[in-house]
Amino acid sequence: MARSSTKRRAPAHSNADAHPSKQRKLFAKGTESQPVVVEDTQPSSPRQALAIASQADDFESQLRDLRPEVEIAAPVEASEAATVASTAPDEEDDDGFDTRFADNFDGIDWSRLKGFIRPPRTYAQRKSWVYDYGYRVALLSNPERIFFVCRECHQNKKLDATGCGLLEATSATSSAAAHLLKKHRIALIGKLPVKLPVGQKSLTMLTGAGVRISQVVANEIGNFDVQAFRLAAVTWLADNNIALRQFEDPAFRSMIRFANPEAEKALWASRTSVNRFAMRLYGYMQPQVVKQLKEAASKIHISFDGWTTKGGKRGFFGVVAHYATTHGVVKDVAIDLPQLTGAHTGDRIADCIGKTLREFGITAPKLGYFMLDNAYNNDAAVKKLGSKYGFVASHRRLRCAAHTINLVGQAVMFGSNKDAFDNEEANIIDEEQFLDDWRKQGPLGTLLDVINYIKTPQQYEVFKNFQDLANRELPAEDQRILEPVKPVVTRWNSYCSAFERAVQLQPAFNSYIAYHIDNQLAADTHARTRKNKTPDAPSWMRSGGLTANDWAFVKDYIEILQPLKAATKRLEGRGNSSRFGAIYEVIPVFEYLLHEFEQRYKPYELVNFEATGAPEDHLAINVKAAWAKLNSYYQKLDESPVYYAACCLHPYYRQYCDRAWRDKPGWLMKANESFQSLWSTYQASRSPRSRPKERSSNAIDDAIAAIMEDPYSDDDEGFDEYQRWRAFEPKWTKPMLEGSSNNPIKYWVALQPKYPSLAHFAIDILTIPASSCECERVFSEVGDLLTPRRRKISPQLLAALQCIRTWRGTGAAVAGAVSKAQLNDEQLDQLYELARWEQDDDGDT
Repeated sequence: MARSSTKRRAPAHSNADAHPSKQRKLFAKGTESQPVVVEDTQPSSPRQALAIASQADDFESQLRDLRPEVEIAAPVEASEAATVASTAPDEEDDDGFDTRFADNFDGIDWSRLKGFIRPPRTYAQRKSWVYDYGYRVALLSNPERIFFVCRECHQNKKLDATGCGLLEATSATSSAAAHLLKKHRIALIGKLPVKLPVGQKSLTMLTGAGVRISQVVANEIGNFDVQAFRLAAVTWLADNNIALRQFEDPAFRSMIRFANPEAEKALWASRTSVNRFAMRLYGYMQPQVVKQLKEAASKIHISFDGWTTKGGKRGFFGVVAHYATTHGVVKDVAIDLPQLTGAHTGDRIADCIGKTLREFGITAPKLGYFMLDNAYNNDAAVKKLGSKYGFVASHRRLRCAAHTINLVGQAVMFGSNKDAFDNEEANIIDEEQFLDDWRKQGPLGTLLDVINYIKTPQQYEVFKNFQDLANRELPAEDQRILEPVKPVVTRWNSYCSAFERAVQLQPAFNSYIAYHIDNQLAADTHARTRKNKTPDAPSWMRSGGLTANDWAFVKDYIEILQPLKAATKRLEGRGNSSRFGAIYEVIPVFEYLLHEFEQRYKPYELVNFEATGAPEDHLAINVKAAWAKLNSYYQKLDESPVYYAACCLHPYYRQYCDRAWRDKPGWLMKANESFQSLWSTYQASRSPRSRPKERSSNAIDDAIAAIMEDPYSDDDEGFDEYQRWRAFEPKWTKPMLEGSSNNPIKYWVALQPKYPSLAHFAIDILTIPASSCECERVFSEVGDLLTPRRRKISPQLLAALQCIRTWRGTGAAVAGAVSKAQLNDEQLDQLYELARWEQDDDGDT
């Protein structure tokens, strides 16, 4: 029976002592000329068989071991015949057998390898692949130390100049392999293809890698534009408020170098160089902005607001210009961010703003209106500017509608107006004290205290845990973790947002409040049992929490504040359609809010709050106080005719005041008088027309056409452009107002040929913003730039970076900005004291 060909013996035969009487079975194996007797313990693989055979003493056994494993003929299954070597003739020469072991020194120049010799012996095993690309040499002073000589480095004499390509390989050839890969892109598989860099291709990198480039291709991919890259780099810094020291960061430079070494070389190594470039770029773009302001289709309206860094060490004024282009596009452009030192008096503000107006070429005929907040020093500043530029300060000084509405919102919760109490003079003091106590300890005060108490990581975690518990009762899509909104007096609508979020998280707030009340009760009880002083704690922790009735009060106040929130968002916006955020919406929005407060107060007019069971009067008092605050600012709109004029000149709102004030003829009469006075400054003088001379038949036609097409003539004698426009131009409907293509500025640009003076008047008025919110947006960006480590940044550089960022959106060209700079580095250093920026230990640019 044939023996099984498997190489793994059965476990019963693995122990020789278990069968001492069994004779060893001999098998014939080897070549025909030299059969070898082996034991029946078969090697587990051909490789193991070779390893065993290599231990034989005779030469032929060693020679057999050296034959490649693929040439060994494995026994046929179930065969006990000797393994016979193949009798096929070898395809290679005899000396080819030794190429895997012998050293090759073709092309070596021993005269340039002083101190090295041939190795004392050839390889006993297969050589490493690295010697296909180099030589194996030994150190003359110690032949046992083997070195690798890179053939390419040796033949190109790079080894002579730098020593590159000579690496010790006594123990391992890994250093030689690393050299071949790094310097010549050679690996075990052979020469690797050239890998081009990501981004803009570098001609230097291609030629350095040995790629043959034609002249046409080299001209296409070469000539890296250093100035364009630097411009892109600086605008990236400006747009994202990145520190100028970013270019010095080694990791950043390494990333740029990985993309393209040419780009890394183009980056400045010093932030002072970046400062110079930014100031030079500002100096190039500023005249273009001046030119745009000069060519504007409207007057240049100005808004500005003050801003102080944390700690109050530095104060800045953001100055924004508002105007319309000849194509009817409204622009809100930050033109300056000057630092104002000392007291912010009206005179100092006026001087600061006057300097900016001069630098940007805004003259008296081109200067429009000032949209500012309600600060008193702004009144004084505009008054001084009015005396200098020749305008009536009360007409040009406008109040930011969004700021005004924010003050009304504060009056809802915190304001006090004695007229709002509807009580006798003797009881007013008691009423004020009661209302003050209610604000502190009532539902609103309690909720605000709880919200402000959540300010540490521990308290946020506690509140989050209660949210998790409350969310278990909600559908999966509504199980979100939200943070309480912190109200800030100066942040518009923040109180309304805080109350809305609290109502949304009402179950979590109730559990959080109850948790602290229980803990405080336990702490107080423990202190009293030990006759100790009770620990300090907020008053709400010793209260009964917020009841369902308290939450109902909170929702009542949300309903009062929500119209204010919607109105603020409407007036602070400045969409592409120019529908919102413009002056013509102020009167309609104020009328809407006054009506809302009147309707909200009406249910309380006949209520006797002293009667038993009567509701508390705090809501009625606060609503009336808010109405009084809003009405006081509404009356101030009469100080400037532009609010009424903006409504009259808008194709949709032009009849709004006639209808809203139909029961107030005195208001209409006064407003119309102010409007006509302002309109008269725009109307062109109408000189009498001379009779045309007698002409040919064609001349007669020309004369008739001149009369018929006269813009000052109409079928209705005595009509001016405004009257003709109201009489003959169709007013917009609501769908037209809401249409994305309908823009009131572009509407009047299209009507300029027909109503030249009126169109000029309308474009000037309708481009006035309803708020100074653009300044707020500028300050939010400056706050990101002036981190605590960078508050020493020069005011000139700060203004330059902010202006560059906004000017790029106005279409100011920047191509070639560097080559056209007017100042050299030395002049820039002297003008802006760049060296001083680098010497501030606690500063950064």
